Amino acid sequence: MGNVPEPDVILGKHAIIDLSGCNPELIGNNAFIQETLYHAAQIANITIVGELERHFEPTGYTAILLLEESHLSIHTWPEYNYISVDLYSCNLDTDFESVKNFLVTRLGAEKAIFTLIDRGFFKTNKCSPLAS
Repeated sequence: MGNVPEPDVILGKHAIIDLSGCNPELIGNNAFIQETLYHAAQIANITIVGELERHFEPTGYTAILLLEESHLSIHTWPEYNYISVDLYSCNLDTDFESVKNFLVTRLGAEKAIFTLIDRGFFKTNKCSPLAS
C-alpha cells in the first residue's frame, strides 16, 4: 500500500478483499451471504463472539462478526455485482489467503483485489508527524 512503513511490532493483520463480477443471484441472497461469512470464519479458524447485520432496501447487505481475534465484515452491492470484505485478526497464523480463495469461488467473483496489511506500532519515529 504505497509508502506505508512496516510496524516494528506487528499485533495483527488486516485483509481487505474486493470482489467484482460476483454472481448477482448469490450476492442478492442475504441468508447465503451470512452462511458464507460463517464458513469464511471457520476457514480462518477464528472465534465468533457476536454478530450484527443490516439489510438495505432495495438491495444490499452488511454483516459484521465480532471475533475474539478482532472482526470479519462483508458488504454487498448486488446492483454492481460487488462485495467488500474486511478480516482483521490478531492471530498472526490466520490463513487469509484461504479465506480469499474460498470467497472468490463461492461468490463466483471474476476479479479479486487482495491487500494484506501488517498492523502494529512503531518503536522509532518512522512516520511523519501528524499535522496540527
